[in-house]
Amino acid sequence: MLFDYYLLNSYAPEADGPGPALYAKWIEQVVAAEELGFGCAWFTEHHLYAFGGMLPNPSLLMAALAQRTSRIRLGTAVTILPFYNPVRVAEDVAMLDLLSDGRIEVGLGRGMGAQYFEMFGADEATSQEKFAEQLQIVQLAWRDEAFCWDGAFFRSPNPICVLPKPVQRPHPPLWIPAARDPSHSEQIGRDGMGLMTVPWYPSNFETTRRVVDAYRAGARAAGHGNGRVMGYMSVYVGETADAARAEAKPCWERARQISDEYRGRPEENPLGYDIGVETSRAIFGDAAMCRRHVARVRDEVGLDRLALRFDFGGLAQPLVRASMQRFATEVAPHFADPAPAVEATAAEPG
Repeated sequence: MLFDYYLLNSYAPEADGPGPALYAKWIEQVVAAEELGFGCAWFTEHHLYAFGGMLPNPSLLMAALAQRTSRIRLGTAVTILPFYNPVRVAEDVAMLDLLSDGRIEVGLGRGMGAQYFEMFGADEATSQEKFAEQLQIVQLAWRDEAFCWDGAFFRSPNPICVLPKPVQRPHPPLWIPAARDPSHSEQIGRDGMGLMTVPWYPSNFETTRRVVDAYRAGARAAGHGNGRVMGYMSVYVGETADAARAEAKPCWERARQISDEYRGRPEENPLGYDIGVETSRAIFGDAAMCRRHVARVRDEVGLDRLALRFDFGGLAQPLVRASMQRFATEVAPHFADPAPAVEATAAEPG
């Protein structure tokens, strides 16, 4: 199993500090994630609210990080495509891929925050249809050939050839989210894209396993092998179980409150700290407990990789860094792919 860093901010200004301090904190974390061997850093786009609103444009942060890192990949999780012109998105991604020397991953979705669709001139009722059209245009824009387009939402009667082109050809890896609908995930698999999913939602792993199995079936049916599946989960690895609870629980409860305020209602399936520990819907505890959580998620859901949210609810930077260090050194190595077996060769008679 592979492990990534994941940033979904729940902004607590009294703990996180002002914007410059917050961004410096994130940059430090991603640089540390590279040093610790995490594969990709993922960034979620949200707007207007303390839940995610301090990162309205992940591409800007990714451009800065492209100059401060050299190995770790950088991904959007996700770009809310219905808010934007798809050609502009294709241009931005191509520039990021050039600036990072081909380290960009692209998660694309239609958004979940109905509160701000109207503000961005988007219609939630048609967002799925618009997203499907935009997805086609983005991929055409990365090709070398010029193209025309005459769709329900976008038109270009004259041929256009978009510049620049990405380093990765035909384009950077694409990921699409699906959490509940197996028919949706099956189509993602057939289209040859990666699946992003949320193992802890709604309340157990059974729903997610059906989504993952349908995705795998779709990928195999279309000749894409077994596909690639990434799940997102929150994590805190303490020196002891008691220390983990004392250090992380107050910030976790603060993050849940910020999330509830964003939705305007209490969480449908509450995920308190203790519930997370009991059900493995969050990876909390000492290193041994966290290894058990990861093994359970791997076995019951069938993920290829986990994107881990280390920073939540204003958790102090030294605690975030210590948790990342413990995960990288005491948890992740237990899930490394075994080295290929070396066949013994019989000695020739002398």
